[in-house]
Amino acid sequence: MNGPLIRIDNLTIAFGDNAVVQDVSFEIAASRTVALVGESGSGKSITASAIMGLLPQNARVTAGQVLHLPSQSTWIAPGQTPCSPLGKGLSMVFQDPMSSLNPSMRVGWQVAESLIVHQQMNKTGARAEAIQLLDEVELPEPSALFERYPHELSGGQKQRVMIALALAAKPDLLIADEPTTALDVTVQKAVLLLLNQLKVRRKLAILFITHDLDVVRDIADSVLVMQHGKLVEQGSMGALMNQPKHPYTQALIAAKYIPKRSIGAKIGEPLVVASNVTKTYSLRKNLWGKPVKLFKAVDDVSISLRAGERVGLIGESGSGKSTLGRALLGLTDLTSGRVSIDGVRVEHHRSSSMQQIRGNAQLVFQDPYSALNPKIPVGKAISEVYEHLGMDAKNAAKNAVHLIQEVGLKAEDAQRYPGNFSGGQRQRLVIARALAVEPRFIILDESVAALDVQIQRDILDLLAKIGDERNLTYLFISHDISVIASFCNRLLIMHQGCIVEQGDTEDILERPQNAYTRELLESRPGKIPLTTA
Repeated sequence: MNGPLIRIDNLTIAFGDNAVVQDVSFEIAASRTVALVGESGSGKSITASAIMGLLPQNARVTAGQVLHLPSQSTWIAPGQTPCSPLGKGLSMVFQDPMSSLNPSMRVGWQVAESLIVHQQMNKTGARAEAIQLLDEVELPEPSALFERYPHELSGGQKQRVMIALALAAKPDLLIADEPTTALDVTVQKAVLLLLNQLKVRRKLAILFITHDLDVVRDIADSVLVMQHGKLVEQGSMGALMNQPKHPYTQALIAAKYIPKRSIGAKIGEPLVVASNVTKTYSLRKNLWGKPVKLFKAVDDVSISLRAGERVGLIGESGSGKSTLGRALLGLTDLTSGRVSIDGVRVEHHRSSSMQQIRGNAQLVFQDPYSALNPKIPVGKAISEVYEHLGMDAKNAAKNAVHLIQEVGLKAEDAQRYPGNFSGGQRQRLVIARALAVEPRFIILDESVAALDVQIQRDILDLLAKIGDERNLTYLFISHDISVIASFCNRLLIMHQGCIVEQGDTEDILERPQNAYTRELLESRPGKIPLTTA
C-alpha cells in the first residue's frame, strides 16, 4: 500500500467569527480514492477549496494545515499565502463542465492551453499531447474531437474533456467535486470506471466529493462523513457503508432507501393524450435552404396519462425526453402528430389554445434559482401569477402566502429573496408558483436531480401530498431510476426518440422486456435496492 501523499491536520476555516469547518483531519494516499460525503452546507466543498488555495476572500484558515508529504511542504496554514500547486500537480474536476469550459474555444485547445501555460510546451507539442490526453480519457476520434466546441459534445464527453484538462497538470492529487451528479446512469458508470482506471494507471490520489452514497460504493476506498463542518465518522468504504456507527451516517444511508409512495388521488380518465408525436430538427441545409440532414428528437410517440397518475419518463441525455415534455406543453411546435390536455388541443402557434393550456399544465425545472427572479421577493413572484389572472393585488399577496405555507415554508418567507433560500427551499417555491394557476397536469423535469438525498425525500413527500390533495397528474422526467421507482405508478422508457417500453413500475423493474431497459437497470451505481418496505 502506498504511504500518505496529502495530510490535512486539524483544519479550521471561518467566515469572520463563524467557523464553518472545525478541526478536520484526514490523509489521502496515492492510488487511493477518499470520498467526502455530507449534505449541502456540511463543509465538503469549502474544505476542498482550502486544499486548492481557492477560499473566498472573506474566508480564512484559522487553525491547522495542509501538508504535501513527499516534498515536506506546507500548502495551507494560518497567516500563510496559499501555495497549493493548482495546475502543477493538483487538479480539479467540477460538477458542471459546461460552466468550466470556454464556449467560444475549441475543446482541444483548452486542454493544450494548460500544457502551454504550465509546462511551457510549444503549440505543436501541446496539440499532440492534448490529443493523447483526449484519447486516454476514451473520447472517440480524439483528433477530430480536438477541433469541436463544447456545445457540440454530450454531457459525458464534456466531463471527459474536463478530466483530460485536469490530467494535463500531471497531478498527484485530483479533487472531483460532484463530477457525475448531472449525468445519466450509463454515462455516470463509464466516468466512474474511467476515474478508477486513471487512479491505478497514474497512481493518483483522488478526493471525491459527493452526496450520492450509491456512487461512493463504486468509487471509494475510504469515506469521510461531514456534518456541520465537522468530521463525524471515517473509515474504509465497506466498513462504514455496511456498519455505520454515527447516527448521522446511519441517517444518510437510510435516506437512500426511498420508500414507495402510494397514490391517494383517484385515477380517472385520460387527461393528456399524445398521438404519433414527431419532432425533427434540421442539422444541415443545402445552398437553397432545404434540409439535407435531419435529426428526429421524438419519433412517432403515442402516450396517454390518466388524471391522478404519476408517470415516470426515463432515458439518457439526448433520448428526447425533455423535448417530448416541451412538446406536450406546447413549448415547441410539432413536426407531426397531435397532443391534447383535458380535451383541448395543444397548438403551439394559437394563442387561444396556449392560454387554456397554461391554466391547465405547468412545468417545474431542475434549477429553481434560474427560474426565480433574484431581484424580487418570492411572495411577489407568486402573487404576480394571481394578478395576471385578474386578481387584485391584496388578495394575490394573501394567496401567495397561503401557497408558500402549503409547500412547507413560513408566511414571513414571502418577503425574502431567492438568494436567501437553500436549494430545497427554492424548489418548494417554484412548485408553489406552478400551483398558482391551479393546474391539473405538472411536468417535473429533473426537479430533484441536484438535491441531497434527504432533501429529495422531503420534496417527493411534498409532491405526493399535494398531488393527492389536488388530484394532480405528474409526468416526472428523470435519469434517476430509484427516485422514479419510489414516486411513479407507471414508467415510460425512452431511447433515441422512441418509447421502447412502458408499463407498471414494478413490472418493468422486476421483468424488463427491452434490452435498453435492462442496460439502464444494470448501470445503476451502488446497486442499492430500488425500493424498500
